[in-house]
Amino acid sequence: MTTRALLIEDEPEGLENLKNLLRMYCPDVEVVATGGSNADLLKLINEERDNQYDVAFLDISLPDGLVFQGLQQLDEVPFDIIFVTAYDKYALKAFEFAAIDYVTKPIEREELMRAVSRIRLKNTDTKARLEVLQQNYNPTGANAFEKIGISALDGVHFVRLSEIVRLEAEDNYTHFMLNTGDKITASRTIKAYEDTLAQLNFVRVHKKHIVNMNFMKTYIKGEGGYLILDNGDSIEVSRRKKSALMDSVRRNHDI
Repeated sequence: MTTRALLIEDEPEGLENLKNLLRMYCPDVEVVATGGSNADLLKLINEERDNQYDVAFLDISLPDGLVFQGLQQLDEVPFDIIFVTAYDKYALKAFEFAAIDYVTKPIEREELMRAVSRIRLKNTDTKARLEVLQQNYNPTGANAFEKIGISALDGVHFVRLSEIVRLEAEDNYTHFMLNTGDKITASRTIKAYEDTLAQLNFVRVHKKHIVNMNFMKTYIKGEGGYLILDNGDSIEVSRRKKSALMDSVRRNHDI
């Protein structure tokens, strides 16, 4: 099935490069419209109401402002989004938290193919993911992050970091255990979340476990030892991860 794509990129060379890469490596993607500004974005979306796009590849910085300014003017966003951006560690983390795909310039073939493979056709939650992205897209430091989008089997769940007690790995899936007692199963490995949450008081204490240090109640010493959390969960600490745990304890409790 053909995936209809809108491309918004203000640099002609960048636009042609993206079109060529899609034609060569993503043949199911048909580029049906292109533009280079927020004004173009709004015009092309309004023109295409009867035969909507499946995905939009959007450069973030446009001549008439950040692309968010255009997106904010839409009542709904009935297509998926892949952002095209220069490397910015903070911005990339914001994308991860909002469960929105991106490719970085210069665009690599494998990265583009991976993002295209995750396009959500007939998407219904793009607007919600954009709202989380805009909340987090504020490069004032890691503490600005409040919510994360979790891509689960039944859709994307948006959860406050303060509600996540721990993460538990099961093969290529990750279970998020919340302080409400609910569990959300994500279709990503725990390693992906370890990197995303590393600076936000979440610590990998075992190959199967990441814990929110705000919920740590007791550490029982041993070869690796184990943690008792506020909800009563007992979590094994591996010998290899013990030093990382103790470093986090010292940072947060000044001991």
